Amino acid sequence: MSLDCFLSDSRGVSPAVTQALTIGITSLLVTGLLIGGSQMVDSQRERVTEEALENVGDGIARDLIRLDAFNTESLNSTVSFRATYPERIADQSYNVEVTPDASRTRVYVNASGLDRYAVVRFKNETNVCPSVVSSGPLAVSYNSTADCMEVTRG
Repeated sequence: MSLDCFLSDSRGVSPAVTQALTIGITSLLVTGLLIGGSQMVDSQRERVTEEALENVGDGIARDLIRLDAFNTESLNSTVSFRATYPERIADQSYNVEVTPDASRTRVYVNASGLDRYAVVRFKNETNVCPSVVSSGPLAVSYNSTADCMEVTRG
């Protein structure tokens, strides 16, 4: 038998090439599915974070509106509503900033680590003290000394 016989023989190549192509194509498909799945999880996380920030802002605005309904001119003490909000949203702390404006009060909730925020605006009659507080249990109260509603850590 000569060596040329073995060099020109291609009978065993087809199964090996088919196997290699199958493994390569399968790897590409699985990689595509993993990348697509991780992007979906990221977008879901962003959406849940935004909704959670909106819930915190809505809750604080609701408490300020409830407090605004009181006849604060006849109060000689402090009235407050306490609410427990999560310490962290999407594993990030957040800040709540209440800013009075000429026409509306603005509640701005910001998770700076995620670059996400929510803004709630509402009309009120009682003055609002500018407030900035960090995440967690919060209190919305009427401060008779300053004659304004404020948000504090509670």
